[in-house]
Amino acid sequence: MRHLKRVQHFYCLLLAVVLLTGCSSDSDTDGVEEGVTEEPLALTSFNMLTNNHTFSVLEANIQPVDSLVVCLFTSVVDYANITPTMAFEGSNIEYRINNETFNPYNATVGEQIDFSYPNIVDFKISNSDDSESTIYRIIVDTEQPILLHNSEITIPDSQVNTTYNGLEIDTWTNVGNYPIRLTLRTTEYKDISAPEAAAGNIFSTTLTKSTDIIYPNEEGQINVFTTNGSVAGSYASTALFSLYFNENLGYIVYDDITNDYVKHIGYKQTELTLKGNLVD
Repeated sequence: MRHLKRVQHFYCLLLAVVLLTGCSSDSDTDGVEEGVTEEPLALTSFNMLTNNHTFSVLEANIQPVDSLVVCLFTSVVDYANITPTMAFEGSNIEYRINNETFNPYNATVGEQIDFSYPNIVDFKISNSDDSESTIYRIIVDTEQPILLHNSEITIPDSQVNTTYNGLEIDTWTNVGNYPIRLTLRTTEYKDISAPEAAAGNIFSTTLTKSTDIIYPNEEGQINVFTTNGSVAGSYASTALFSLYFNENLGYIVYDDITNDYVKHIGYKQTELTLKGNLVD
């Protein structure tokens, strides 16, 4: 009996120690968690000033460097002469060009930065002791980098049941800030018009160059083709080129490749209207 009481006393003592240890541990942990404060690091507004143009980036468009800060002007601007101003959360803001050393930046006043291709511009926001930071990569372009020299093309009259190959029938220019990779022909059309008995759209078109990449300010060619329609009459349709940005390679693509690096960043579709007659 005396032995049993000693065992009971031992377990009671052990339980008390465990409970006491658990309470002390929780108390210490709570104290540590209450002492930790994280400094927010983020851009809250971003303006791009160039000549007579001002572009304000919406907060919804601001993402970390594993994505992009996208600034698309409504018209063509001087990409080599842009002054960003911004508001941010954090202690310090710096910038760099082409992955060189970060330099201090006066976010309120701003300074002229050359954003023209192939320059890559990053901003870094860091906390007070520089132990944490967030980097933003800035993409600057126009909403419509493809400038068609003629937005409407009329092909010569063609015989029914024959095909038409209009190679280099017209030209276009890359007025944007990044190269455009040219692959495949567009498959999206609207405003299709054809004789009632016809099958539908007879046109297809490509934007090409002697190489697969057209750089800023370079000119490319437009090619227009038709299928062998069997019904005479007037035909028309509008080809739509949807532009995307490959953030891994730093250029534009007009075919929608499904991968993690191709983003729809807000480019407007390029529209090319095609017209022609099939005759007997």
